[in-house]
Amino acid sequence: MVYNFFASGTNSSYDKKLNEVFGLFNNAGITELVLDLRYNSGGSMNSALLLGSMIVPGLNTNNVFTKTQFNSSLEAALVKEYGQDFLIDKFQNKLSSGETLNNVGNTIQKLYVLTGNWTASASELVINGLLPYMPGNIFLIGSTTAGKNLGSFSIYEENDPKNKWGMQPIVLRYFNKDGTSDFLYGFVPDIEDKDNGEKLPLGDPDERMLKKAIDHITGKYLPTKAGYSDSQWQTIGSSLEEKAWTNRAITDGSFLKSLHID
Repeated sequence: MVYNFFASGTNSSYDKKLNEVFGLFNNAGITELVLDLRYNSGGSMNSALLLGSMIVPGLNTNNVFTKTQFNSSLEAALVKEYGQDFLIDKFQNKLSSGETLNNVGNTIQKLYVLTGNWTASASELVINGLLPYMPGNIFLIGSTTAGKNLGSFSIYEENDPKNKWGMQPIVLRYFNKDGTSDFLYGFVPDIEDKDNGEKLPLGDPDERMLKKAIDHITGKYLPTKAGYSDSQWQTIGSSLEEKAWTNRAITDGSFLKSLHID
């Protein structure tokens, strides 16, 4: 599963498409899942929650996926207005449209996550949120992730059609159910691969990083031969650098419109 941006889309169209794909996984009876997040620099925290809900074993809507922490003034106002549960996101079993969510957690034995330097924020939120529920069964292949355990929301002038600018201030830090948020320097992969050599199309079973995952699943993986070094390759730039959502976990800031902060 290659997933490059967490976006809910119009009428949650992207979330619906993601759910359809996991329906296909269910029908196929998959026993391992390879999740390619190497180019996913973040996006909607709600879409990340839904993805986590599709993967977690023993899906239970009473279980905590992530906890958010704001500054003391904002957090006090949010708790006063919405209650303590506002700071907690629990796993979901339905999309916002009401469709039942397809979960593969009870059939997969291991989750393989392909990571890169651009794996950030909402992508790391998924890894961090699932770790307590899949101890020893999340295997990372690639480069150390970006290390963004913070979230933001968008502010812009909606009533001015000429306006082309906005802000995305950092307003929160997120934790998993165990209160862990200690990946400031990123998640270190179990198998390192800098993903900067000659590439085949994503999804090709011989593509370098996917092949490592498949070989590990089938017991054919062998460590890199002695003497080989990825340092001969130069890291390539990315168009993601110019995107407003790069390295962001974005939450809906509409709750602030009627909030009074002392």
